Amino acid sequence: MNIQLSTAAQNAQPSGIRRMFELAKKYPDAINLTLGEPGFKTPDYIIEAGIKGLADGKTKYTPNAGIKELRDAIAWKLEKENNIKCDPDKNLIVTAGATQALMLAMVTLVNPGDEVIIQGPNWPDYRGQIDMVNAKTVYCQVSEKNNFKMTADLIEPLITDKTKLVIINSPSNPTGGVLDRDDLEKIAELVKKHKIFVIADEPYEHLVYDGFRQTSLASFEGLEDYVLTINSLSKTYAMTGFRVGYICANEHIIENLIKLHENMIASVSEPLQLAAVEALYHGMPDVEQMVKEYDKNRRYIVEGLNSIPGFTCNMPKGAFYVFPNITGFGMSSVECAEMILEKCHVVTSPGSAFGPGGEGFLRICYASRYENIVEAVRRMREAFGTKN
Repeated sequence: MNIQLSTAAQNAQPSGIRRMFELAKKYPDAINLTLGEPGFKTPDYIIEAGIKGLADGKTKYTPNAGIKELRDAIAWKLEKENNIKCDPDKNLIVTAGATQALMLAMVTLVNPGDEVIIQGPNWPDYRGQIDMVNAKTVYCQVSEKNNFKMTADLIEPLITDKTKLVIINSPSNPTGGVLDRDDLEKIAELVKKHKIFVIADEPYEHLVYDGFRQTSLASFEGLEDYVLTINSLSKTYAMTGFRVGYICANEHIIENLIKLHENMIASVSEPLQLAAVEALYHGMPDVEQMVKEYDKNRRYIVEGLNSIPGFTCNMPKGAFYVFPNITGFGMSSVECAEMILEKCHVVTSPGSAFGPGGEGFLRICYASRYENIVEAVRRMREAFGTKN
């Protein structure tokens, strides 16, 4: 075939996470700890709100920015939980999950040749989206020595006259690392000094442990023109398939986001937006229960991995991933993940799938049922033994 496809299409890399998912199909009893997806069913009242929307005939196009009811609910949530002042009619757009929100923001902010700073290791789609707008990815290397924190002192040396955007992700995928208030305050000063855009990607904001309190970068004064807060309901409320997310930013940015959003998907399904309204107003008791279960899983898997030769694992403070060091096995992360799949029928993600800084680690999602976590650890202990 002689047809020349776009550079973005030709350069796009297949997902190392999905590859493991496909390999696991050979093992009917495999325990899947790869995909970052809650193991809980979406609460019934959220589902019922979406069904009611369908039954009531809410099957037409909606305003590009999202229905008024949802924008009001998001604005209420942002002020109550994040200390972010938000006019629902001027500062918000509803998107098809955080993934589309990030792509929309990238197209709106970044020109070809601009530089975008992201953490390494990182969620792979950041790099893919940067490539799609023909910009340059600049990696801010983090390490387990500082609990995988992307701090201001690591970011500033990377800033050049071509830097257009920095993406921070706290709590982080894939590491579970978090930025505390002091870390974010220093980043806020950096933003004001260099006058660069920052995306604060916060889909794991409520999945935090050990008394940690999440702070949003946009809550600091003087950042209104620079920070875009991106979030979704996927991880928090076990609504990954609903594809409802949002961006909060200043009015000028939102106006342009809306124009480009029209050219991408036009609008998000209204019944799903109505389900999101229900989640935002009434979902926190269920979220708190889910977080208790995640915490139980987190403690068990970290203790379990640290008892097995070849693994060393930090205790993450956020998200629902552990990022254990597997250099003790003396093989690459791909080889290690494939060996664990073959010997234990446990599916993990090789750290190399998450870009620079990921080699030598695995990402393991502990959002599954507790019984699955226990069984996965048992299988690995059986295969590899335990430390003395």
